[in-house]
Amino acid sequence: MIKIILVITFILFLTSHVFASQEGVLTLSDFTIQSKGIGESGPVKISGKQNDKNEFTEFTIKAFGKVYNISEEDLKKIPKKYYNGIQLSYEAGYKELGGKTIYIVFMSGFLSGIREKTLITFTEQGSVKVETMKI
Repeated sequence: MIKIILVITFILFLTSHVFASQEGVLTLSDFTIQSKGIGESGPVKISGKQNDKNEFTEFTIKAFGKVYNISEEDLKKIPKKYYNGIQLSYEAGYKELGGKTIYIVFMSGFLSGIREKTLITFTEQGSVKVETMKI
């Protein structure tokens, strides 16, 4: 019985000193993403900046042959997160429902998967909608 207790104690002692590396998020402080586009989107380019407080300070979208600088009011709607990924997609859309639309998803995650997502919907009329997405 004492031998079993000693073996268990020894095993526990060995496992208590395990060291592991910890993955961290490399945030997007400055970013520019470009696409040749599809359909009538034309070339698409998004660029922006986040400050040390994870607030967007600049955000520009070039699409549909125009350049749109996102207003300070709309920038404040984007949640302060540690974003380290971006996804772009496009929908031709019906004019009655907003027409051509660019979808921009900001993501935060690790090798184990995406933890948080924020969707920015942008139409050719220049409207911006920000929503937090459930994972």
